[in-house]
Amino acid sequence: MKYDFAPPCHNKAGRFFYERIQILLFALLVVMMAAYGCKNTVNKEDVTSESPTDPLELLNQKIEADSTNATLYNDRAKLFLSRSQTDKALMDLNRALELNPSDAATFMTLADAYLMMEKPENVNAALLKAVELAPQDPMPLVKLAELNLMLEQYNTALAFTDRSLEISKFNPEAYFVRGSVFLARKDTVSALRNILLALDQKQDFYEALIKLGVIYTEQRNPLAEQYLQRALKLFPNSLQARYQLALYLQDNLRPEEALQHYDTLLAQIPNHPLVLYNKGYVHLVYLNDYATAIDFFDQALINDPNYVDALYNKGRALEEMGRYVNARDVYNEVLRRRPNHELAVQALNRLDLRK
Repeated sequence: MKYDFAPPCHNKAGRFFYERIQILLFALLVVMMAAYGCKNTVNKEDVTSESPTDPLELLNQKIEADSTNATLYNDRAKLFLSRSQTDKALMDLNRALELNPSDAATFMTLADAYLMMEKPENVNAALLKAVELAPQDPMPLVKLAELNLMLEQYNTALAFTDRSLEISKFNPEAYFVRGSVFLARKDTVSALRNILLALDQKQDFYEALIKLGVIYTEQRNPLAEQYLQRALKLFPNSLQARYQLALYLQDNLRPEEALQHYDTLLAQIPNHPLVLYNKGYVHLVYLNDYATAIDFFDQALINDPNYVDALYNKGRALEEMGRYVNARDVYNEVLRRRPNHELAVQALNRLDLRK
């Protein structure tokens, strides 16, 4: 490659749908918590309200028959959370706590609800209450560790994982959080040690497989492909695993294989700007197919007009084609949208030398 390109969109934190890191961390944490506290979640698309097998309808019938059963209200709250219906979930959780104010499981679900509402102080209070009520349950401590990881309170997060591991050494979630904390602190060796321990205890630990894939991808270690292929085999519908695998393949000079995975992704999530951008990047950097690259960058911009890097790389493709006037116009537009775009400044300086 002759000049600098805006880099491919890497999946730094594991879920490429979210652009702001705080939203990303909240979303990751909610999913992980749901895995611990609400194992039988159901998506909206999976059922209809008219269906007699609708889990919500079944819970409604059970509650109607046993209206003082706190566990049923907690179960229905979990279902509402899986459908992002936090208001309804909170109503059921309040009812559950009225019936049984000493139920740690309900406080853990309450923490999930507050997390979805982005209220970390409330999450913390609910989890501390769960620890008080169930001191021998390691999971509230793991959730507290996750919360403090999100808040970048790393020492506190490690302390909670230590307490959780004192209760149970077979604790893959605690090891995973410890690994994530060490990774945030740039201690990759300790991070890998703990995440591998988590995976050893839980062979189908999806988040651990993805995290290992991301770490090894950044290291250009071929183990990345092994863990990502394993994740994709266990979870064939995982967009995240497929996207990260495509990134690994393109970074390791296997562009055609990467494009196959991007095509599969676009069949599932048509017009996703990040996938379109990476397809453009592959054609620009690895295949030198500049016209096709421009087409994909244009598609990415149609779906996300604020995608400045896509606009910049469109200019790079035009420059490679010798269309310097058009490239200059694009670079100037990049700087109009983002005045501090260093690559665009360098590109204009580079074009000035051609005069």
